[in-house]
Amino acid sequence: MKLNQTNGTSLLTTWLALLVAFTVGLMPGLSLASGGSGSGGGGGTSVDTIKVSKCYCNSAGQMLIKAASSDATARLFAYRPDGTLIGEVQNGGGSRYGGTVMPWQPYDPIYVTIRSSSGGSITVPTTPFQI
Repeated sequence: MKLNQTNGTSLLTTWLALLVAFTVGLMPGLSLASGGSGSGGGGGTSVDTIKVSKCYCNSAGQMLIKAASSDATARLFAYRPDGTLIGEVQNGGGSRYGGTVMPWQPYDPIYVTIRSSSGGSITVPTTPFQI
């Protein structure tokens, strides 16, 4: 069987043309899927940062939590490890206060998670009361 040089070249040219057309057709989609430049700003929501300086608990069921959010308007809530709400914690963002005395606890939860209405969250261990 003899290969016709003209048909072989024509087939190769057609295949390459289709490949280029397909690749160029994908290019706009690929450029739209890029990560962007990273500049700009505004318009997006940011998650606040929570700092806990006290999370005291004693055998009598007393608990004191002192926490602050980077968002002064955020509401803070304390939870046990099983997800049970302990109560709302005063947001000490920018102000001086000793902490929030929480409702009586039937046991020391060992760890407490503070969640913010602005999306932040932190889990801290409880420690014995300190004067």
